[in-house]
This record gives sequence, structure tokens and C-alpha cells, in this order.
Amino acid sequence: MIRLHPDCLIIKMASGEQFPCPAELVTVELIGEAASWMSEEVLENVAAAVLHFFKEEQGRDVVSVAEFSEVLEEVLQGFGYSVGSAKKSERMVRNADISEMIPESEGELELAMYQRLRTEMERLLKNPPDELRFSGLRGYVKRVLHAQRWSRKCQALSDQIVAFLRECLDAHAVSNCSLVVKS
Repeated sequence: MIRLHPDCLIIKMASGEQFPCPAELVTVELIGEAASWMSEEVLENVAAAVLHFFKEEQGRDVVSVAEFSEVLEEVLQGFGYSVGSAKKSERMVRNADISEMIPESEGELELAMYQRLRTEMERLLKNPPDELRFSGLRGYVKRVLHAQRWSRKCQALSDQIVAFLRECLDAHAVSNCSLVVKS
């Protein structure tokens, strides 16, 4: 695998496309015209601060545009600038696959599934996204119930899981987050 340059991050677009990019270039792109009236030294320091946050404090190399934009605004505020990023309209979406959360050997343990769902929901909501998507529900329900075809029993368990996810979201009081559950 090719090593990532120390001043680069892998930027993840809303479409899922990923590409390596220097933090300074992303910073200039996101703040748009405001970059023209900031000194080069300020831009370098802002980019370095954001890069340090993600690489050193978070231990991450892959960052979505929305996450980068959010941290960028905080850093700019720390430097005394009140610049809104140009890409603020991009929605932050987090995905989780229910069928991958519960290993095959634990497929019959519904209680373990609820605990894992709660833990995953808490992890995903630490930095609340605009949309939270869960997939793989239908396959998981059929696996737990050892069903070949979808039945009323399957539908009842599916409804219980969706209701549980809604309760978890409500418990975290995240009013602007949409919940999408796909089969």
C-alpha cells in the first residue's frame, strides 16, 4: 500500500468517493473567497491545526467533507475569524449494517443484538449526523428466526427493532437527525 503524505488526509465525498488531498488545499476550497483576504501564515496554521486534530488526536486518515468543514470552522473561530464554510450544505450521513453487528454464532441472542444496537447508536451519535442509516434488517431478522420466507413473526421482530432504534435516537435528544432503516 502506498503511504499517505504526512500533510494529507483522505477526503470522503457524500457520494462515497475518496481521494488524498493536502489539508491546506481542502481548507482553501472550503472557505472560498475568504482565503484571499487571509494571510498565507494563517491559512497554513489553520490547515495544520485541522490536520493535527484528525491525524493525532482522532487517529484518522479518512475524513468526510462535512467533518472537515465543521472542525475547520471551529479552528477559524479560535483564530478570531467567523467564516462559514462554502460546503456547509453537504449532509453528514452515518451508515451501519445490522447484520454485520451480530456475528453468525450470536444470531439467536436477541438481547445481545439490542445491547450492540444501543452501543452502536451511542457511538454514531457522539457527533450527531444529519442522517443515520441502518441496513441489513431483513436478513438479520430471518437469520434470528430461522425463517426461509418473511412472515408475520418476522414483521413483528422487525417492527420491534425499528421501534428500539427510534427510542435510542429519542433518548439522545437528537432532533435534527433522520433515521433510515433499510431491509
